[in-house]
Amino acid sequence: MSGRHFRNPLRAELTRWSGPVVGATVLVTLLVAMDDKADLWLTTWMSTADHLRTAGLLLGGPLTAAAACWQGGRERRRGTTDLLATMPRTPLRRALVAAAPTILWPVAGYLLTTAVCLVATWRYASYGHPWPSLIAADATALGALGVLGFLAGRVVPWRLAPPVVAVGTYLVLGLPGYSESAVTWLSPVLADSFFGDRPLWWCAPVSMMWTAGLAGAALLAYAARRRVTALVPLVAAATAAALLTQLGTDGPWRPDPAASALVCDDGTPQVCASRVHTRMLPGASAALAGLSAKLRGVPNAPARVVEKDTSAARDTDAPVSGWDTYFRLNRITEPELFAHNAAAATAAPVSCPAPGPHTPADDISTAVADWLAPMPVWDDPLPGPPPPPLYARTLTRLRTMTEPERTRWLGGYLADARSCHLERVTAP
Repeated sequence: MSGRHFRNPLRAELTRWSGPVVGATVLVTLLVAMDDKADLWLTTWMSTADHLRTAGLLLGGPLTAAAACWQGGRERRRGTTDLLATMPRTPLRRALVAAAPTILWPVAGYLLTTAVCLVATWRYASYGHPWPSLIAADATALGALGVLGFLAGRVVPWRLAPPVVAVGTYLVLGLPGYSESAVTWLSPVLADSFFGDRPLWWCAPVSMMWTAGLAGAALLAYAARRRVTALVPLVAAATAAALLTQLGTDGPWRPDPAASALVCDDGTPQVCASRVHTRMLPGASAALAGLSAKLRGVPNAPARVVEKDTSAARDTDAPVSGWDTYFRLNRITEPELFAHNAAAATAAPVSCPAPGPHTPADDISTAVADWLAPMPVWDDPLPGPPPPPLYARTLTRLRTMTEPERTRWLGGYLADARSCHLERVTAP
């Protein structure tokens, strides 16, 4: 007589429709969210990790916790709690098997989203590599939210518990980011990093110990035969929390000198980008070709036009900030505005003290910047006030001077600008 083969309980739970549906929902939600912000994260590995964490936890976290909460209340809704209690499996094993679909499937959806995004980033990133430790920490946090949501469904006999859990999860994850206290770093949704940063090596493992420890302690306190065993993961979570709250204002990120090192073209003056933005350099060089031509041969002109906030920038450079503002997928989108800001950094160095009230030197420096690289003109139905007379005279004079006269005057002007003595400047 042939016997009937029963499926493994875990396999049976994982292949029920609810688990794959939740996993697919998380996958689609994260892919749509990441695609909507693709221009902001595709160029560097760190920005990809930041956006994956934000989307994965602030969107995927509430979805996972709500689905797990609904799963946790399944036995009570079906009236099978007493029947299942008579089975030979321990309460802990039963809870793990029942929770598995709404823990493992969302984590799988997050990891698949991560794989898609990393493959996409590979095409555009100039320097560095993915950070597996951050991915593992985010996946662990997502799984921990599933465990906590499942337990909430087990202990709260209320059909509206899942949406309440979803909202609560979002608030618990997001609100610490608005705090300036040490509590900020207890949320696995860590603050954004700078493009030249790298994570502390121990931060991701400690974050995993924090989130997994909380979930493990709650699970053992609920379902273990010896609930005292919950103290072990609870102590681990407390230890991790103590370490995370010592991160201070800098958080888990530290400067990476290799990432912010400059890569320059062979122009005069040179155009230099940080190593993580190397693929932006051709577009930047092309946008600054006109500016470079006007500065070539001028005494005291900056030797380099560089990306601001890099470790290798010098006082003789003209730093331009916010390169990501002017580029999308490493292609420059606002070349005229980019060039004008470089001209402004040349005409009035940002290393000088912040100017006080408006002075005649301000009109002269604005005219110099507009001669080097004019501000783009946008269609505006309401024309602005007429330019100051000194600005208009200086700009007209720069356009009409002979080459030797202009070179000599600009050399003197740039010498005063570099030494932060624009009050010495006289109009040409």
